[in-house]
Amino acid sequence: MIRRRTEGSVADREVSDADIMRRLAAAESSALGELYDRYHETLRRFIARATSDAPDVDDLIHATFLAAAKSAARYDGRASCRPWLIGIAVQHLRRRRQTFGRFLKVLSSFCGAGASFDPRPALQARGEIERALRVLSEPKRLAFLMAEVAGLSCPEIAAALGIPIGTVWTRLHAARRELRHALQEGNEP
Repeated sequence: MIRRRTEGSVADREVSDADIMRRLAAAESSALGELYDRYHETLRRFIARATSDAPDVDDLIHATFLAAAKSAARYDGRASCRPWLIGIAVQHLRRRRQTFGRFLKVLSSFCGAGASFDPRPALQARGEIERALRVLSEPKRLAFLMAEVAGLSCPEIAAALGIPIGTVWTRLHAARRELRHALQEGNEP
């Protein structure tokens, strides 16, 4: 069934992402709420998968939206700000990993020179897919999740991460191959 738009329909009144970002850049606080309502579930799914449902998922979501509000004036005006927001989330995930790594390094120094310390947090098994995702390198895992969970295209992923599109294709190809191998053979990639 084809629906015809009528003047004043919901579709006509819907505010574009670019309009929301312009209002946010002008410090209109309601714009942040609209942006949050529109994209928080998308970010939650992406961040939860990227962190294997870490306890700080909500903190990362909020940090992403706060960073978006601070940098709203630099938004490039594209129709959807979903890839832009996911790119901000990826930057927070990278900072989180670096901070966690520094913390573990300091913590391991307290264990003594001969003590062994596993820096990987004990994660509850959530099936074979979760296990396979955890063993992928971070760049491959993030590219895969951006494509498969967030539904971003390769050009959108490249723009969000600031990398060449060929690198995105390579990461996705390798991630899919390693996941397929891990799931078929029961081996880690």
